[in-house]
Amino acid sequence: MPPPVVAPVYNWTGFYVGINGGYSWNQSTGDTGCYTPTGVFDGTGCWNLNSGVVRPAGGFVGGTAGYNWQVGQAVWGLEGDLQWSQTNNTGTTTNICCIPAFTSAVGQVTAQSDLRWFGTARVRAGYLVTPSTLLYVTGGLIYGQENTTGTVVYPLVSYLSQGSNTRTGGTVGGGLEYLFTQNISGKIEGLWYDMGSTTNSYTSPLTTFTLTDHYRFTGGIVRAGLNYKFGGPVVAKY
Repeated sequence: MPPPVVAPVYNWTGFYVGINGGYSWNQSTGDTGCYTPTGVFDGTGCWNLNSGVVRPAGGFVGGTAGYNWQVGQAVWGLEGDLQWSQTNNTGTTTNICCIPAFTSAVGQVTAQSDLRWFGTARVRAGYLVTPSTLLYVTGGLIYGQENTTGTVVYPLVSYLSQGSNTRTGGTVGGGLEYLFTQNISGKIEGLWYDMGSTTNSYTSPLTTFTLTDHYRFTGGIVRAGLNYKFGGPVVAKY
């Protein structure tokens, strides 16, 4: 007689490492406004206000490590990751000033935002819809380095503000993970994040005017990953 069909029973408990990559984006940011050629924000004659000059977006790739505990059909876990990121963009718009015509000039407003790297540290809570298919929600901490630059340039005077700092915030999301074997799994995941906002400033030595640019760091992440779990063999169920 042929041997009976063996139905594998997967065990999700254990430590795992992996690689992942995807795409992230930020909401429109780099808020600025109308500046007169002598540096007065929203000064006499200004009428062209600008907001959200730039919308950063781009790909990323990195590594993941975590640990899962399986209790019945529930799977609990801790996960961390670190990514190299190309989430950046530069936007330019025109700053027209002013009315009446004898004080008029056309300036150029440029904003740049660049998320160089980021990482997360999260908890996961999931439910096994099949022994090898996990649906989960996740949430925790996000951190990363943001570089920002803002300029307003007129023919005779220009203003530059820039900054770079490591920011922290929160992230929440969910995903699906599938065990191909006892030790290898693949996942798809979406996250929403908020790392707050920052304001850069620069005081011109010529006009003594201080330029300020406001940036927000809120956006989304979609990614896919492949994990290897360190653990024992599949348990056979007859």
